[in-house]
Amino acid sequence: MTGPTSLQPDTVARLMASFRSGDHEAAGRLVELFYPELRRIAAARMRAERPDHTLQPTAVVHQLYLELVKVKALRPASSGGADEKAAFLGLAAYLMKQLLIHHARPLSRRAGKAELPDLAGPHSELSLVEIDDVLNRLAAINPALRRVVELRVFEGLTREEIAREMGCGTATVARHWNFARNWLEEAFAGTPGL
Repeated sequence: MTGPTSLQPDTVARLMASFRSGDHEAAGRLVELFYPELRRIAAARMRAERPDHTLQPTAVVHQLYLELVKVKALRPASSGGADEKAAFLGLAAYLMKQLLIHHARPLSRRAGKAELPDLAGPHSELSLVEIDDVLNRLAAINPALRRVVELRVFEGLTREEIAREMGCGTATVARHWNFARNWLEEAFAGTPGL
């Protein structure tokens, strides 16, 4: 098996392009290639859950795969595939968070759509395609804005952790987050159902 460290960026970009067009085999290959990183993200998510949570990181990654193969198609990335690994891991982290939220909810409250917390208010239920679309529009303004949102909302990183991950200062992260948050709130408020 080829590990992620030996992958060429064009391989990941090609797999992401196939995945975005609805290729389930590409989704499976991406999960396989990034399994150690996905398991690490799942373990970090689990540390934030209540201690009696019944899921384990491996189970979260397996459920993630089942969610990914349900995706019919996603809009192409506006960055032209420059950082498809980060885009995939951000999407995976977001889906893991949603899996844990849905798992923790009583069955009567579970819905078939994902939620983007703290950004869209009480009407925050969006489909994966809608979330990807609005994040692509944000990335068209500045790819760093999308990355800050992914790291903060999807991966739950602090401002300091985001600054280290992106190689910038915390003031830059705060500026990007404030702009992105305001832009997303306006985007969600201004377009019914996006």
